[in-house]
Amino acid sequence: MAFSQPTDDAQTPAVCQLCEESSDIRWKCINCDVFMCQLCTTKIHTKLKSTDKHELINLKDLGSENAAKTICKVDLQNMPCTVHNDQMCFAFCTDCDQPVCLDCLIESHEKHKFRKLNEVYDIAISEMKELQNKLETCLQFYGNEKERFEKLLLDGDKKFQEIKDQILLTEKEIKETVSKYAKELLQELESKWKPTENKITSELAGIQKNQEDLTSRETSLKKTLQSHQASEILSSRKKLDMTLPEISVESVNCDVLKTKFLSGNKFEKQNTRSTIFGDLYAVPDLELVRSYQSDFGNVLDILNCDNNTSFIACYIDRKLQKVKFEENNIKVEEDFSIQVRNMAISMIDEILLVTGESDIKVISVDKQFKQFKSFSPLKAISVHVSQNNEILVGLTECYPVTFPAPEDSVRRVVVLNQDSDLQHTYEYDKDNKKLFTEPRKIITLNDNIYIIDKINAQWEGRVIVIDYGGQLLWVYKGCDNNVNKNKFYPTDITSTSSNSILISDQQNHAIHVLNPAGDVIVCKDIKPLGIELPLSLSIDINGILWIGCNTFKVDKDGKAKIFAVKNG
Repeated sequence: MAFSQPTDDAQTPAVCQLCEESSDIRWKCINCDVFMCQLCTTKIHTKLKSTDKHELINLKDLGSENAAKTICKVDLQNMPCTVHNDQMCFAFCTDCDQPVCLDCLIESHEKHKFRKLNEVYDIAISEMKELQNKLETCLQFYGNEKERFEKLLLDGDKKFQEIKDQILLTEKEIKETVSKYAKELLQELESKWKPTENKITSELAGIQKNQEDLTSRETSLKKTLQSHQASEILSSRKKLDMTLPEISVESVNCDVLKTKFLSGNKFEKQNTRSTIFGDLYAVPDLELVRSYQSDFGNVLDILNCDNNTSFIACYIDRKLQKVKFEENNIKVEEDFSIQVRNMAISMIDEILLVTGESDIKVISVDKQFKQFKSFSPLKAISVHVSQNNEILVGLTECYPVTFPAPEDSVRRVVVLNQDSDLQHTYEYDKDNKKLFTEPRKIITLNDNIYIIDKINAQWEGRVIVIDYGGQLLWVYKGCDNNVNKNKFYPTDITSTSSNSILISDQQNHAIHVLNPAGDVIVCKDIKPLGIELPLSLSIDINGILWIGCNTFKVDKDGKAKIFAVKNG
């Protein structure tokens, strides 16, 4: 009998297997294992004995899941016993985990437990489907992971090549520049020396010729003087050459002896690879860990302590709180009524506070505010304690400060030792111009002092960096990525364990990340993290960045949020 191409797992005959004439095959009887046309299905098959319980499948559904279930259902009813070939299985022995026939039951499964075949079959199908779903989930997971790692590999390799090309280009440019400068210097040196060298060589040649001539005449004269015959001496007298070469002292100005080469500052011993050539810096990928709702209008300052406690302050609300950040809320341990602008913790765990008044206060053991140091009549507006336990204070003649600064204003940063004795004062640059307008936040890093300097009433500002000698090193005024072009609104500054500088930029909803030389590593837009108006920064002992925020003016009753961010 001829057959067409197989449909799914079954081979469909070319003509009906009952009438053997019609090629319009429509049905298959699972029990009879016969393919039939529509006419034979209704006229012949239905009239056969016991076919009323047979399972018919439309040929177009033959590959479907329902068809497979139907086939398996019929297969269950006609499952031969593997032990007794002439018997059909009718139950499932759960003790032996196998289908059994009636003879099996009598011979070896007499006291065993049984279940219906279709029940066990349904359980098996359910287990297999569950496993199939798990396999599909796993496959989907590994498929996604494969795509992720393949993309990571491509992106990583692309970035590697990009940075490698930058390094090689920098090397090439530096080599070319150094070679250019070396060539220029050698040419300049040669112009100083070669004319002098030629002149000296010429003079030496003349001197040598005169020496040789005079030596020859002297030798001849000595020979004559050694003669014992008077007549020879008298005759030689007539031949004597009495002339001598003109003695002249030629002045030669040897400029090269007054020349010295000094290498550029880039190659002094204290300079490092980063200052001479460049360096690799990790670009932080800020990841939100948790957010908290404060009861402040804004969080002007955050101070993390080592004992898992923190202090948060709001100047306008006259609030200072000692808190613990728990899983989902802020636990307030102490509540103080005081206006605090800035805080710092000393090496002996004293909490120093500046309030815009003349004195720095400290929280005593009995929870009172005591005077630590007075700067009257000046006002203290910022404070920082360095790793060497030096205390740096920002001072102004008044607070709030006035803009622009009057001629007789005082805007300075001072450094105190552990005993509060004045060590340094910074107010003017080398041209006797004021360094600061409002030194509102201070940190130290690698023997340099970093100051957030507010320059007008609109909160615009800059970052000023000086060394301990008062030398201005660099000024940072923001980057081109700012939302408000050419506007920079720095409010706080901190540093990471890897010596990156982090600056909060309030109006641009950003964190600027710089290297110690003032180069921008990245200007990070934090609005996608749900963080707006970043006002204060602090990094705890676990490296978590804490960001205290402001609220918008239109939201008069709004309460500021505090965000914990993983600085990865």
